[in-house]
Amino acid sequence: MKFLDSVKAKVAIDMFTIQMGWSLWFIPIVLVVNILVNQFVPEVQERGLSFIAFIFQPAKIYMLVIGIISGFAFLSHFIKNGIIRKDYFSGSAIAAAGVALGIIVISAVITVVMMLFDWFAASPPSNIDFLEATSSAWLVPILALSLITFSYYIAGWIIAVGFQRFGGWGIGFVGIAIVQTILTDILWEGHPTHPLTGFIRITLPDLSIPTALAGTTLIIGLGLWLLRATTRRMPITPE
Repeated sequence: MKFLDSVKAKVAIDMFTIQMGWSLWFIPIVLVVNILVNQFVPEVQERGLSFIAFIFQPAKIYMLVIGIISGFAFLSHFIKNGIIRKDYFSGSAIAAAGVALGIIVISAVITVVMMLFDWFAASPPSNIDFLEATSSAWLVPILALSLITFSYYIAGWIIAVGFQRFGGWGIGFVGIAIVQTILTDILWEGHPTHPLTGFIRITLPDLSIPTALAGTTLIIGLGLWLLRATTRRMPITPE
């Protein structure tokens, strides 16, 4: 049995190409902001962060947003071009994982270049607070940051699918997406990090890296299961 047939691969490549195209605008914009902050804004918390640490929080929100956009934009397009829902779902999930990994790897490469030229406070991602426990300078942090941003993408996708499937009642899926992002944040950072969820007073003691990785993988898996169950028989509205 092939792991990935040609149809799923075509969907995955198409969606990865489109979304990485968006991301190749997002990353330089954040890089410019990072440089400006380091050069001209002396009294902000973000000053002195390496680029991969600086882009991490914006990348979570960016992935949430493109998860919403992609969820609304691509399902009907692929279905009307003869792609069955199962192939669309598998291809989309693979593409999203690839985009999350691609953003973090490109950010890591930029950070390495900044370290080579001693620009600002460039340092490996293991210097991010919640990753200090790992002895891996790059591999584990890249995996962790990719999983976290992927989880945010899934949350955005859940929001889009909820409204597509249930109309106004899809507002309930916004709550599910918020829970997904909160659980992801708590696993790694001990508390919700998004400003909109800052009022939620839930904290956890620091978890081990393997526990956080396993928990995030489980959350992503549950999110994908929900998406597949919701889209399995979802009607497609004619354009």
